[in-house]
Amino acid sequence: DVNLPDGDGFDALKELRQSSRVPVIMLTAANTPTDRVLGLEIGADDYIAKPFEPRELIARIKTVLRRAGASGESPVGNATEQLIFGGFTLDLDMRSLVDAQNQPVTLTGAEFDLLRCLAEAPGRPLTRDRILDITRSRDWSPLDRSIDVLIGRLRKKLEADADSPAIIKTVRGIGYVMSVPVRRVHAGKG
Repeated sequence: DVNLPDGDGFDALKELRQSSRVPVIMLTAANTPTDRVLGLEIGADDYIAKPFEPRELIARIKTVLRRAGASGESPVGNATEQLIFGGFTLDLDMRSLVDAQNQPVTLTGAEFDLLRCLAEAPGRPLTRDRILDITRSRDWSPLDRSIDVLIGRLRKKLEADADSPAIIKTVRGIGYVMSVPVRRVHAGKG
């Protein structure tokens, strides 16, 4: 919650993000577009306004846990599917990303889903609406800017210069595109 009795929820989330990537859903009465964007920018995986429908909350919790790989299910077999692009390797089964030096790049569940969406359609511009349809299992508003927030966070993690991106580019009037080649591989685990 943003309005905690002993502090600010945004500050609590900032502090949590310094040491943990645990999935976080903000559930709060603070429901301005600025509040929602700030929560997502700081690292929330979802943002729900009060009052809320309990069944929707349960569905969103399940979705965030599924995105985070917390379902307890492990990939079948001894191979993992990976997408390789721009010096990065996105492991679809382990829901992880490593850079060219094999160093892990920490992603939230929403960031992973967005990156996967773009990497599975390299060279093809995707509208914000299409990205939201693919990555979110919830209703969204035409004014929803969460994709823009997530793109900004991904660029900071992937790009040498986030202000002049080479991997994820903006297509004016349309949306975003993965602008580097992507290679899909099946790699053995172990």
